[in-house]
Amino acid sequence: MVNGRKKGDLRASSLSKSSTVPSPWRSITINHQRSTPVLFLPLPSPARILVAVSGGADSMALLHALQAQAGERGWQLTVAHLNHGIRGLAADEDARFVQHAATQLGLPCVVGRARVPALARRRGISIEMAAREARYAFLVRTARRVKAEMMVTAHTADDQTETLLLKLVRGAGRAGLSGIPAETTVQGLRLVRPLLEVPRGDILAYLRREKIAWREDESNADPVYLRNRVRHGLIPLLERDFNPRIRETLARTRRILSAEEDWLEELAGQVLKACQAGKVLSCRLLQAYPVAARRRVIRKWLIQQKVPESCLDFETTEKLMGLCARIGGSKTLLLGSGVAVRRTYDRLSIIQDALRGPVHFRVQLRVPGVTVLPEQGWRIVARLAPGLIKERAVHPGGLPARASLGLAGGKAPVLWVRSWRAGDKMIPFGMKGTKKIQDILVDAKLPQSERRGIPLFESSGKIVWLPGYRIAASWAVKDPKAQNLQLSLEKVRG
Repeated sequence: MVNGRKKGDLRASSLSKSSTVPSPWRSITINHQRSTPVLFLPLPSPARILVAVSGGADSMALLHALQAQAGERGWQLTVAHLNHGIRGLAADEDARFVQHAATQLGLPCVVGRARVPALARRRGISIEMAAREARYAFLVRTARRVKAEMMVTAHTADDQTETLLLKLVRGAGRAGLSGIPAETTVQGLRLVRPLLEVPRGDILAYLRREKIAWREDESNADPVYLRNRVRHGLIPLLERDFNPRIRETLARTRRILSAEEDWLEELAGQVLKACQAGKVLSCRLLQAYPVAARRRVIRKWLIQQKVPESCLDFETTEKLMGLCARIGGSKTLLLGSGVAVRRTYDRLSIIQDALRGPVHFRVQLRVPGVTVLPEQGWRIVARLAPGLIKERAVHPGGLPARASLGLAGGKAPVLWVRSWRAGDKMIPFGMKGTKKIQDILVDAKLPQSERRGIPLFESSGKIVWLPGYRIAASWAVKDPKAQNLQLSLEKVRG
């Protein structure tokens, strides 16, 4: 519970003239002399502000410091808390804690829920990345709902240090090593991080002095997360054995890199403008620039086209560099998150929703009968009749497609049509041994963006037919004059 509402004091510290920290982003420290709280923030007055509050120390300090000045500055605050669906009952208790704290401060509070583990599995990304995406999506939705003019989060100077080291460990360019920006935009909304130059030690001292309670997230000590190993292991090691002022050193390095990054980004913007026509990027023009410029321009172009951040890694940039240098022909490169880049002649273009349509589907067929899948745009006819249809293999998934399946005892089977799943395999008729469906699709040079939409026919958990390719060997027609299963699959017209 929040213990009382005694007003603390966070104010800007004095800086020497030689300081490289640009105004108004200055180090915020605790002032023990004043009784009136003053939070040095480059926030407009008045303003409607959405405050992201997890219940942890940093966000509780930010919330109380903002509320202490809300009347004087004309700020209308709304608290936003997201339950990530990771920590069970502890997360529920966090939400109740934040709601109670907001009530005590007389502030409205919006609590949201997400299923981050499921999102991570679906998107093929880490829990941390999925949590970040879910959190910012929730903040944007909430900010628009309450008509907030900006969102604020409680990232601190310690977060900056940890992020820089994480980037070094994982590999990053100058942009990544510039750290967390003090201000940015997320889906067109302003996001400000007012405590970005405040050490966590000052935050804790402020909370204890003002008797403000906070929640400790036990996952913050879990070494399974790389950030925690940096926070509790690497930084103390560097302070003890290499440089006791490593935090200050890294902060200075980050500021130097950040200033240089701003200048290089301006130059990259000029190159991008010279190589771009509308949303299309000219490979020929881009190839005339040095490799460093090409990397930066490609990344800037992707960001401009609203490609998700999860697709903006170094490997993706290098693949696009290779695609840009490719001579002749057309090729599509799937980036992930339903986004692809296609080279056509000299031009690169973005394909949004490259995986448009249901990613996973499984529908039981009427046998005999007609089954229509409106979402996929398919019509499937199954009938029991003598005869043998020898399918003309065009390419896997090629429509229309027809096939005959032999029946054991002349009985109609329980048949399903579904999407491809990793690990699917079959024994194709006329071939020896098992073959993975993925290998069949790769051999057919089917773009990855199209593979999820390929229909597979299944019975008793086994693949019996890959349209446009072959039936399974065990379902071969033994007697064309006997009752067999005749299948046809075609696109629905109109």
